[in-house]
Amino acid sequence: MQPVIQCLRKVDHAFTVADSTAGERVLEALNELESAYRRPSERIVALEAVLHEFDRRGRVDGTPFSRLLRLAVERRQNKWSRHA
Repeated sequence: MQPVIQCLRKVDHAFTVADSTAGERVLEALNELESAYRRPSERIVALEAVLHEFDRRGRVDGTPFSRLLRLAVERRQNKWSRHA
């Protein structure tokens, strides 16, 4: 779970900074997370863990940032589910 924790820290940081690079930071963090796992199924689970933990920490759902994160994760999960 260490890659998930690292990704979540980067996503949390991007959330608090909320500047024009926030989206890029999120995508970079997700790229690093995915590269830490070999199998598509592992990547899907790790992406879900990041999204779940981000929501669990009480981040406001429906904000542009949370929508960006959710959309990015869902697209990646769909991509990996086709490869599984």
